[in-house]
Amino acid sequence: MQIETNWLIGLHIPTELMPSSVLWLANILFVGVLIYAIKKVEFKKLLDNEPSQHVYFGAMVMLLMIWGLKAGVSPGLGFHHLGATLFTLMFGWPLALFGLTTVLVASMLVQHNEWLSIGVNGSLSIIVPVFTSYLILKVTQKYLPDNFFIYIFVIAFFGAGAAVAFSRFSGIILLSLVHAYPDAKIIEESLLYTPLFMFPEMFVTGMLISIFVVYKPEWVSTFDDERYIIGK
Repeated sequence: MQIETNWLIGLHIPTELMPSSVLWLANILFVGVLIYAIKKVEFKKLLDNEPSQHVYFGAMVMLLMIWGLKAGVSPGLGFHHLGATLFTLMFGWPLALFGLTTVLVASMLVQHNEWLSIGVNGSLSIIVPVFTSYLILKVTQKYLPDNFFIYIFVIAFFGAGAAVAFSRFSGIILLSLVHAYPDAKIIEESLLYTPLFMFPEMFVTGMLISIFVVYKPEWVSTFDDERYIIGK
């Protein structure tokens, strides 16, 4: 079986690697979560704030270009910058899901038309990392002191690394369960390199969030001066 490897999306899992039952279950899950997220999105608030629109749509365009930079050899075992933690912290999880899904759809339109696998790829590269980032945000806010450095280093920096790890581990487990590749190949081409690809995500996310909360705090919806800076 010949599978095209020149994908725009580095974390793309081709349809050929997944059983049809898994593809359809993933599509149902992805659509269900997306509908729930859309119901939570405050579109009126976004549309009434023109600067926020520019930031949101500009971030989507930038991520679309960044997703074209991938590393990897075999289909489904590649990597790319997710941007999930950055989007979650800047816009909140509902807008993050909606925005990243828009980027996913746009990249699929540009490169190929494998729509049957959109649920698998959306679940692994959007749902898992976004909710991982959101969970780390909420747990940190509940159990750790409200501190600027905790927000930067735990929520943004560590959260971005955890998002990549959980996204990648979920993909590895799925590929192993459906026997898409021998486990040795999955370990060699994906698992062993996961820590290496966590660091760029952590560094970029931590750096950008640091810059934004200092110079443009209004761009980061989950950051509150009263909570993290004033009186500390």
